[in-house]
Amino acid sequence: MDRLIEYKQILMKYRLKINAKITLKALILSLMLFIMGLHVYFLLWLNIDIHSRTLVMLNIAVRVCLALTILYLLLVASKQFLSNLKTARWLDLQSPDKDDIYQNVLQLSEQNANPEIVDILSEQALNRIVVNKYVVPPMFNKMHVFGILFLILGTLLVWGWNPDEFGSAFRQFYSNRPEQINYKTSIELSPGNSIVGKNQQVTIQVINPERRLAHKLYYRTDKVWRELALTDNSYIFSSLDNSIEYYVSNAVAKSAVYKIEVLDEPYVKKWRVEYTYPLYTRLKPELDTLSYGNIEAYKFSMVKLFIETNITLQKATLNKADGSTLALQKIDRFNYVTQFQVLKSDTWYLELVDQLNRVSKPEEKSTTIIPDNPPEISIDYPGLDVMLNQNLLLPLVINADDDFGLKNCSLLYQINDQAEQSMLLQSVIVNKLFQLEYLWNMKEMGLFPGDVVTYKAEIYDNSPDNQRGVSSSFRARFPSIEEIYKELEREENSKKEELVTALDKSKQMQKDFEEKRRELLKKEKPNWEDKKQLEDALKTQEKLSEQVDQIAENYQQLIDKMQKNETLSPETLEKMMKIQELMQEISNDELRKAMEKFEDALKSVTPEALKKAMEDFKFSMQDFAKKIEQTLDLLESIKKEQAVQKALQISEEMEKMQKALHDKTGDNKQDSEKLAKEQQAINDKYENLKKELDKIDKMLESPKDDKAKQQLKDLQKEMQKSGIEQNMKKSQSSLQQKDKQGSKQEQEQAMDKMRTFTKKLSEMKSSMASGSQQGVTKALQAAIRELLIFSKNHEETASRYSQNPYPILSDLISNYEGIQITLNKLYAIPQVMMFIPPKFVMDLSTTFQNYRDLFVNISDTQYYKIPENLTNIQKGINLMVYDLMQAMQNQSSGSGSGSGMQSMMQMLEQMGQEQMAMNMLTEQMLQQMQGQGGKSNPAMQQQIQKLANDQQRLADNLKRALQNNPEAQKQGNAVQQIIDEAEAISRQMRTSNITQDLLNRQERILSRLLDAQKSLNKRDMSQKRKGETAELMDWGKNPNSIDYDTLRKNALLDETYRSFPKEYQQVIIQYLKKLNESQNK
Repeated sequence: MDRLIEYKQILMKYRLKINAKITLKALILSLMLFIMGLHVYFLLWLNIDIHSRTLVMLNIAVRVCLALTILYLLLVASKQFLSNLKTARWLDLQSPDKDDIYQNVLQLSEQNANPEIVDILSEQALNRIVVNKYVVPPMFNKMHVFGILFLILGTLLVWGWNPDEFGSAFRQFYSNRPEQINYKTSIELSPGNSIVGKNQQVTIQVINPERRLAHKLYYRTDKVWRELALTDNSYIFSSLDNSIEYYVSNAVAKSAVYKIEVLDEPYVKKWRVEYTYPLYTRLKPELDTLSYGNIEAYKFSMVKLFIETNITLQKATLNKADGSTLALQKIDRFNYVTQFQVLKSDTWYLELVDQLNRVSKPEEKSTTIIPDNPPEISIDYPGLDVMLNQNLLLPLVINADDDFGLKNCSLLYQINDQAEQSMLLQSVIVNKLFQLEYLWNMKEMGLFPGDVVTYKAEIYDNSPDNQRGVSSSFRARFPSIEEIYKELEREENSKKEELVTALDKSKQMQKDFEEKRRELLKKEKPNWEDKKQLEDALKTQEKLSEQVDQIAENYQQLIDKMQKNETLSPETLEKMMKIQELMQEISNDELRKAMEKFEDALKSVTPEALKKAMEDFKFSMQDFAKKIEQTLDLLESIKKEQAVQKALQISEEMEKMQKALHDKTGDNKQDSEKLAKEQQAINDKYENLKKELDKIDKMLESPKDDKAKQQLKDLQKEMQKSGIEQNMKKSQSSLQQKDKQGSKQEQEQAMDKMRTFTKKLSEMKSSMASGSQQGVTKALQAAIRELLIFSKNHEETASRYSQNPYPILSDLISNYEGIQITLNKLYAIPQVMMFIPPKFVMDLSTTFQNYRDLFVNISDTQYYKIPENLTNIQKGINLMVYDLMQAMQNQSSGSGSGSGMQSMMQMLEQMGQEQMAMNMLTEQMLQQMQGQGGKSNPAMQQQIQKLANDQQRLADNLKRALQNNPEAQKQGNAVQQIIDEAEAISRQMRTSNITQDLLNRQERILSRLLDAQKSLNKRDMSQKRKGETAELMDWGKNPNSIDYDTLRKNALLDETYRSFPKEYQQVIIQYLKKLNESQNK
């Protein structure tokens, strides 16, 4: 029994331990629940007005909930208490034997079972319970313990963070009545009113806050207040970028409204630059607001720099790159100004210091001097290196310009290697653009042939720096006669070689073409290959024509160049112009028409048309080659006279040089060494003269040159005997020894001998010219006589024609061949081409064309055309005789009377006015007809017929001029084209057929009339040219321009104009007025 009692005692201990833990757990949970309830109330207290009824009701609710919950926990815990049996069962569950011994002992003892059995079991139970130490289960596991501790510590930490508030809340929880508190009636804030920089951090904090009350921050940047919550009674603006007003309030008080002014970093909001330019620029002051402080001004300008800043500054300074500074003066709160003079390009920046002592970021600006470029000057005319004419006058056109003004234009020149000299041309220059036309007279400079004058122009601007502008340098060479003729000979040889090449190609092409022509005569129709070969021949002829036209154009340029150089005699220039006219006639309109006809025939490929076209093309190519040969013969024939002319002018130049040297020798200021060199130059000139005479001697080989050859030999002998070389050498020696008086005596003797040489060369030239003219006269006379015979023979032959041409065919062929032989003899004298007018060539071509047509008509049995051919041949032979007679008359009276040229120019001018009036009326009527659907009324038809008559009258007048006026005959082809065009227009007008093509043809007539006037004017100027005078031309005006105002005035006086209706007269006046206005623009 003792063992049972001892067992029960141990069992009771385990029971008490377990029940104690259950009780303690319930108490801990109740405590935690109470803490949580109190914390909930504290949170409610913080967020609800402590005097509100809600807080009271919530207080009661929290209390009731806590009481009920804790009571519930205790009841649950009491029910979990263990009895002895439950304790024994817990122990059996803990025992590994699983025999329920602890429960069995307890149950058997209570059931009064066998004591021995109870005792044995009690002993076993006792032994087991003593041996085994059973652990009572813990109240909470580790996670629960950690959670409980976390909640308790967290809650206590919150309470400890606000101890005053928690104390007040606990007391109110305990009593359920709010305590009476005396709150502060004002709120103090930091930083109050302040100024801060933009994007700086600003902390707004409540100083000594009433911790029992919640504070709120209110701020605004405009009119609307915004609310912010405070953290620990403060708020941090991490980056304040705008000024704000703010205050803080709680349930009891409100702070004053403060302002935090946010300042940007100091910078310039607006730039303004006022420029006052130097007086010499004549520029008005300027105001610039767009350059953002970058200054651009001319040197010496005064600059006022105005700035407007974003904030008020303590100071503003302009810091330059060279280290210098310039303070800006304050105008008002935000505006500052400074002033300085621009003297050089520089960089700078503004240093702005604000009230916070912040310095602005340096922003580099520049001061740039606008370049006042040096004046520019150029010599636009002649604008290249030139050869001086013998009059030593050099026209210059000088152009200069500057940004603001010019002054002191001078001409700098240097003769050979001498010191540079200056010549002031104009000192005061009003405008910025300057043009000077200056005729530089170099006669007083003592130039000798071969001297080179290097010249340039200089000018200054009107700036304080006196900037200088200099033109390019040019060279003006005073050429010797030898140099002039050398250039002439080179150009002539070049043209001759080109003509020879063209002639060779033409002859070869004629040979190939003739073979192809004969080959095609055997075919019924040419094939594609034949056509291609004929097209190639046509293209080759076109290229040759273009080549010859280019040669003629280049030769004209040579003539123009030589006309400016007054060394060449008018006779030489006249011959050159005649040669140029012959070159132009090589590729004439007849050749072009033949090529066009041939081209059209190739397109149609009609055998008859192609045969006729090939025949005409053949003769055109023959004429082409023949004219080239004639031109070459004429170029060769004038070489002798040109060589004598060259020698004569060398002699004259030598004489002038010797006279000039003689005059200088009498001047004691002249350097003897320089004069000796000039004497040596004259010696060299004399040697050149002797060489030229030797060349002439070789050229005079034909019997007709015997007289000239004898004169040349006499001259050469006299030159050998004269001793002039000794005179010049002694003169040079005396000058080298500074014996000017002795030199003058030798020079005088040399000059007398030079005058004799010049005289003899002049006589020789006249003798050669006379002999040449006599040969031409004889050739013309012989041709006239023979042509008169052929004319008579043809008249007799034509009278014998009835219906059959074959009885007279042999006589016609004989007459045709006889005319060819006569012409060959005539052209054997190349100088004849100088006097034969172009009209003779036209009449000759027409006559031969009629002969060819006659033979073709006989071959084709078109006998009805033969009478017309015979009549045209008779007319052509008679016109040829008349043309040659006119040529003889012109030869005897010179190249033509001045009155004839003047009358021709007047006639062409009047015809131009009439043609212009007709063109305008035609255009007006064409517009009216187009407006009426292409129809014309009776009044218009009457006017059209009148225009047709006027157009025919113009053609008839030109025909008469072509027959009687030598000057018209010299332009025979051009005049004939006008005649043909005018007659074609007249025929078309008679059918009342006015088209745009007709109007274009009328314009061509007017253009050709004006071209003829210009050609006559050029010839007239050439004839009037004199070697001793020169005038400064007005280069600003085009000499070929049309004075429409003059034409308008002349039209008012013209009888044709007055015969037109008033409305047409008004049209003419308006048309001419418009032309004049457009010309003057």
